[in-house]
Amino acid sequence: LSGAAMPCRATAAVSIEAFYGLARPPSADFSAAVSGAADDPNLIDNSLNIAGGNLLLHLGMFEVGAIADVSWKSGSASQTALGALVGVGGDVGRSLRLELLGEIGGHRYGNFTENPDIVTASSSSEWLAYVGLRPGIALRFPMGDMGFLVGVWGFARWDLTTSDVPVTVGSADSASPGSVELGGTTIGMVARVGFDF
Repeated sequence: LSGAAMPCRATAAVSIEAFYGLARPPSADFSAAVSGAADDPNLIDNSLNIAGGNLLLHLGMFEVGAIADVSWKSGSASQTALGALVGVGGDVGRSLRLELLGEIGGHRYGNFTENPDIVTASSSSEWLAYVGLRPGIALRFPMGDMGFLVGVWGFARWDLTTSDVPVTVGSADSASPGSVELGGTTIGMVARVGFDF
């Protein structure tokens, strides 16, 4: 449509953001992750908290950057992700930003003994490579030569491998060998705030 606004290059060169939201525990695949979230009556209680930040460099409508975040939940192993971002993004006018980014990086699973059913674990942490997809939308409020961003990111991450960690399950008085399988598909959504300049 000739009258429709089309995204153009971002009005800023660099964006720095922080985010916080919810991530689902890893599932076997994307379909299982989505259906598990849709069918969970206790979605918030059964999800992990996730917090982190990202830095993006805007090169026309091409974007590259880095991301780091940590996920946690009481009685569950923690997760940390460090990755690179690459994709496309642009502004509709000067107030709306649309982005579609890919991720690649490392996914750390740790603190297995936080699970009350696990007495000991053969490893304190495991790193798995992952790829991901991160669509985002944000409102941009001009502040002189800078902009203030408020919006949301959705994300999906796929671990490229899995790992079985031998553990001891049960209690200190009655324990038996077992294993914890790490890896899978993780989805989530976070609120994002930041500045660009």
